[in-house]
Amino acid sequence: MNTERFAPVAEQWIHLFDNGAQRAIGAWRDGGEQLGALARERWDSALAASRKELSKETLRNAARTRQAVAGAYAKGLELSTAGAETAVGTLVQAARGAVARAEAWRAARA
Repeated sequence: MNTERFAPVAEQWIHLFDNGAQRAIGAWRDGGEQLGALARERWDSALAASRKELSKETLRNAARTRQAVAGAYAKGLELSTAGAETAVGTLVQAARGAVARAEAWRAARA
C-alpha cells in the first residue's frame, strides 16, 4: 500500500465532504426560508379573505400570532442550520487532526 499519498487523498475527501455538507446546509436554509415565505403569504391571503368577518381584536391577535410564529420559525431555522454548520466544522476539524496525527505517526515510523 502506498502511504505517501494518504494525506493528500484524505484531505481531498475531507474537502469534498465539507463542500457538499455546506451546500446541503445552504439548500436547507434556502428551502426553509422559501417555506416560511409561502406560509406567510398563505396566512396573509386567508386573513385578507376573512377580514370583513373578523373583529378588530381578532385581527390584532392574528397579526401578533403571525409575527410570533414567523419569528419562532425563523429562529428555529437559524439555530438548526447554525448547529449543522458547527457539527460539520467540528467533524472536518477532527478529521484533519486525525490525518495530521496519522502522518506524524507514519513519519516517525519511517
